[in-house]
Amino acid sequence: MKIVFFGSSDFSLYALQACLEGGHEVALVVTTPDQKKGRGLKVSPTVVAEFAAEKNLNTEKFSKLKDEKALERVRALHPDIFVVSSYGKLIPSSWLGIPKQVALNVHPSLLPKYRGASPLNQPILNGDEATGLSIAEVTKDLDAGDLFYQERIPLEDKIDLPRLSKLLGEISHGAVLAVLRQIEMGTLKRTPQNESESSYAPKLTKEMGRIFWSEPAEILSRKIRGLKPWPGTSVSFRGELLLIVDGEAVSGGAGAKPGALIEIHKDGAIAVATGEGILRIRSVRPAGKKEMSGADFAHGKRLKPGELLV
Repeated sequence: MKIVFFGSSDFSLYALQACLEGGHEVALVVTTPDQKKGRGLKVSPTVVAEFAAEKNLNTEKFSKLKDEKALERVRALHPDIFVVSSYGKLIPSSWLGIPKQVALNVHPSLLPKYRGASPLNQPILNGDEATGLSIAEVTKDLDAGDLFYQERIPLEDKIDLPRLSKLLGEISHGAVLAVLRQIEMGTLKRTPQNESESSYAPKLTKEMGRIFWSEPAEILSRKIRGLKPWPGTSVSFRGELLLIVDGEAVSGGAGAKPGALIEIHKDGAIAVATGEGILRIRSVRPAGKKEMSGADFAHGKRLKPGELLV
């Protein structure tokens, strides 16, 4: 079958690899335009563009899908299927009649739960016990198409976003292979989503990563794990941004003022009081500097137990 693939992130690569391994023709890879990245703000292609170049796959980096030239470029290929996985842009309804068979949406949540831009983050942020992967039809309504595949997995304790993305990406590889095989055999079945169970996963903002020491340590721990690597979690310390890279919630700290340094541990971590419990911070990154242990940061600032990290 002839496939047009849409994707931009590391998560996308698992589905793209499945399209190739299934023996299908990936006629075109559509990804987002090159962006400035890193401290030097060097303009770089997406990982999908880099992978496509390695595999000698035709690639387009449309800035706007509503551009008529973009539409005609894809329509001229006469594809059988669209496969969309973490692309980062909505597929216009005018495109949905192009594939002869179906447009597939590889979505890392248990649809209809967490439709939207941050389905990987929200289960961690909300402390869910489970999450999963869905493959649904792309429709004009966001992530609302009929389901073709769904797999539920328990959410591991203390899992962070990079690990969850890798885990669900690996699952998506086999899922895409299975769904494409069912399409070839004419055995693909669809199940409508239950609209009454739908929820929305909003686009992430930098403000979401702001730490308020008055919040419970468990909530702060979820933020650290669920917003890694972007936007990350941070606190304003002495007027400068301090990124909290790694930390976990532990019990204790009763009676201490939220934000107060409780202890500097020999293993490199520091304990900070919160609105409920202690946030045990293993590593931080001060503005303009490299990542370091919490203890190294505290020693460098000559912090003593009882001082506030504000």
